[in-house]
Amino acid sequence: MTESTPLLQIAIGFAYLGGLGFLAAGIYLSYRRRRLHPLVLLCISAISFSWIEAPYDWAVYAQFAPAIPRMPSWWPLNMTWGGLPAAVPPGYISYFVLPAVLGTALGRWLIGRFGWRRPQTLLITGLATGFVWAFLFNAILGARFGVFYYGRVIHGLALWEGTKHQYPLYDALAMGVQMMVFTYVSGRTDTAGRTVIDLLAERISANRVRSSILSVVGIVVLGTALYGAVFAPHLVTKLQGRVTAGPTAELFPGIPNQPR
Repeated sequence: MTESTPLLQIAIGFAYLGGLGFLAAGIYLSYRRRRLHPLVLLCISAISFSWIEAPYDWAVYAQFAPAIPRMPSWWPLNMTWGGLPAAVPPGYISYFVLPAVLGTALGRWLIGRFGWRRPQTLLITGLATGFVWAFLFNAILGARFGVFYYGRVIHGLALWEGTKHQYPLYDALAMGVQMMVFTYVSGRTDTAGRTVIDLLAERISANRVRSSILSVVGIVVLGTALYGAVFAPHLVTKLQGRVTAGPTAELFPGIPNQPR
């Protein structure tokens, strides 16, 4: 896609409007309850590790449609081939928070309906929701509809391997792991709506402001460490030269593919 299309506009709109919408909802809910709501903590966490997107793109050979606006060349760690899409920071909120909300809602429904144990149910629904969401967003909206492509994948671990629509299944698995934790954090709350991170922060400091700051720091550290952990295998396989399968033709006409 060398020119803007309705599909690209929808994808970009989802990033900005979804990100702002979730953040606004989290702030409003926090104001109502007079303490940080799990939703706003997830928003903060998601945007805090959005800086890893560019190295992630580089490692998985993700290449975006040239019509998508990009960050300026001086943007830190701008390793995405062709430049990091400008919508990534707010888009991370939309992309990571939506499946966490859905996974939490599904988990709570299953717990209430069948009486299943809360920790295991939240982890399982988080894994399943994250995997399905990544597949629909990255494999279908992205690779099938042409918003972005994966230039190279690990042989035997991708759908439609060898075509420009190929999709690495390990990308969906990584998202599933991330959502296991996000769903657990947002769904494992006490009667006052406090997450496990909030409870730990309040053990360290009884002061409301200080404990809130500690909760923010805690969710940022957790989210960044987790995303770094699921990114590490992609980086290792890229550096080892194992990401080799893919088409030889240009993914977007007139735009060279990311070199090995």
